[in-house]
Amino acid sequence: MAQSSSNSNHKIDAIATTSDTLTSRGGLALFVKYLSHLDLFPLLERWFGSLRKSRKGTPIVQLFKELFCFFLDGTSSHLTYFDVLKTDPGYAAVLEESPATVSSSHTIKRFFAAFSFVRIWLFRHLLQRLFLWRLQVEQPAVIYLDLDVMPMDNDDAAQREGVQPTYTHSRGFAPLQLTWGPYVIDAVFRGGAKHSNHGDTVAHMIRHVVRRIR
Repeated sequence: MAQSSSNSNHKIDAIATTSDTLTSRGGLALFVKYLSHLDLFPLLERWFGSLRKSRKGTPIVQLFKELFCFFLDGTSSHLTYFDVLKTDPGYAAVLEESPATVSSSHTIKRFFAAFSFVRIWLFRHLLQRLFLWRLQVEQPAVIYLDLDVMPMDNDDAAQREGVQPTYTHSRGFAPLQLTWGPYVIDAVFRGGAKHSNHGDTVAHMIRHVVRRIR
């Protein structure tokens, strides 16, 4: 096969700044689009919208969107990293927000502090709603569910109120999680000393999810 006689002679002759907004987290833009098409945000607004005490505060949906992206990114597990992200205009563009409205670590901490046990239960309801939606999409002939604890190591935490020894020999917590494949469909936060079949939590959890499936 004959080769092309025209060769590229392009060379770099200068290095300059660009007015474009760039970010190393551009992949999160696809995740944000995915979230917006799940009809998830209306549910979050309905169940958790009252956490917003003032119209001047950050919208609840935006707080959840920032948290979801923070968890998926995984660059840092420290809440203070929100202060770093707030200074990145490219990150704000990925979130489809203006840099001035991106949350600081103090905003996120106040958001977490506003949760009560009732609203924590609503998260379980949300997980189950998403599970039923996925079942309707995939229509599996057989549904395999796994149930186990997930030990959390809090040995290095500065504040460890309520921790207990886990079977992995660390001091932390052991939430009970019900999963379907890679998806967590129900969870109960518990102390680290509680084993998988502690009390009657397992029986209640299984009965409840089977009723929802049927």
